[in-house]
Amino acid sequence: MNKTKRKRIFLSWSYSRRSEDIAALEGIEYVCFPLNLRIRILQFPILFVRTIMLLLRRTPGVIFVQHPPVHILFPVLLYSLLSGARFIIDSHIIPGTTLIEKPYHRVYLFLHRCYSYHAAVTLFHSRRMLDRLKEWRCNCMVLENPVRQLNIDAVFRVEKRPAVGMVTSFSKDEHIQDVIDCAREMKEVFFYITGDRRKAPRRMAESASANVRFTGYIQGEEYYAFLGCMDLVIVLTDREESALLGAYEAVSAETPLVVSDTETMRDYFPKGVVFVGNDSKGIEKGIRKALGEQEKLEAQIKELKKEKHTKQRKNFQKIDRLT
Repeated sequence: MNKTKRKRIFLSWSYSRRSEDIAALEGIEYVCFPLNLRIRILQFPILFVRTIMLLLRRTPGVIFVQHPPVHILFPVLLYSLLSGARFIIDSHIIPGTTLIEKPYHRVYLFLHRCYSYHAAVTLFHSRRMLDRLKEWRCNCMVLENPVRQLNIDAVFRVEKRPAVGMVTSFSKDEHIQDVIDCAREMKEVFFYITGDRRKAPRRMAESASANVRFTGYIQGEEYYAFLGCMDLVIVLTDREESALLGAYEAVSAETPLVVSDTETMRDYFPKGVVFVGNDSKGIEKGIRKALGEQEKLEAQIKELKKEKHTKQRKNFQKIDRLT
């Protein structure tokens, strides 16, 4: 069969904006069977059957599959062996952190390695992650988080400017409390913090000053409208390997960034960005600097977006050749 005519599909058992954006950019159908974490052990057999049935109905020749969970790879591998289809693993793990927090995670990492031997290619989002997996000796490559061309009709209402948005999932590595402490010293700036507020510790919300707003979880066009309406976007992490998805989304929206000063972020964001330490004083200093250089940073972030698009096209072409 001609490769250009092979059906493609992107499968996931947990929603991810990265996966959804890759599918949209490649014109691939994105199918997500959401996994309920409370009853996931009971769901695995059901999702296995649903995945196999979907693949048999759609008969794709190329399957993009999001990992984790590792369990989704088994029905995809089985279908691949039976049909001759190729599959691509889009791995969202961070070796050394995400998968090695508990002893049994080492088993999951071993299984991931085994499945990667059979995959056409395994995609990781940063070079540092790839460097840690040289011993796997399988076909791996870096595909940075996607940068999109946006045509957004939605509008996010800003109460006061300057407005600074913080992209979060309320994970421990994101230094949200440090940003809240910083906001207390910057009364002239309004801070908007995204993410499911139910995940926020009660003390965190109670300690927020009057110039802090918790937006709740925002998705789709409204999320990109939020990013585009901000004067700056903050994305922070302790994880050295992480190339933060929220930073790429801000580039899509052409909004300057304040991000954690890690080697990975410096590699992938050489312009349009102010790097900061993950403490309230460092964050405050970085925000003041970024607001003072906003016009220059806006021009740089547009240049960076063009560069990311060029690199992105080349990487997708490489993936097409591998499948």
